[in-house]
Amino acid sequence: MSTRTVELKQIQNRIQKMENAISQMQRALREQGLLPTRTRTTSRRKLSNHEHVQKILRQAGMLAELTPEEKARAARWSALPAEEQRRIWDEFFNLKLDKPLSDVIVENRR
Repeated sequence: MSTRTVELKQIQNRIQKMENAISQMQRALREQGLLPTRTRTTSRRKLSNHEHVQKILRQAGMLAELTPEEKARAARWSALPAEEQRRIWDEFFNLKLDKPLSDVIVENRR
């Protein structure tokens, strides 16, 4: 098998596991009365796996729409040239902190 085929199989397996976990979470939430019972809706087209997972996560309150500010930030980022985006990522990943990140996190939790 080629590497891509193996990677695709691994991704499909991961998606299946995530879908199973989401279904279990939905059942538990329904049993606790935190999620409405399932109703059948007829749609004109079948949802893709990605859309289906997004719908489930949105219904469970685990996925939200972006705020206008977040959309504006994303638009500004997308408008940057690729070289500028690469430069910013390089700067981010090579950032030198005065203290270890773990210390900064501990201080912020206090």
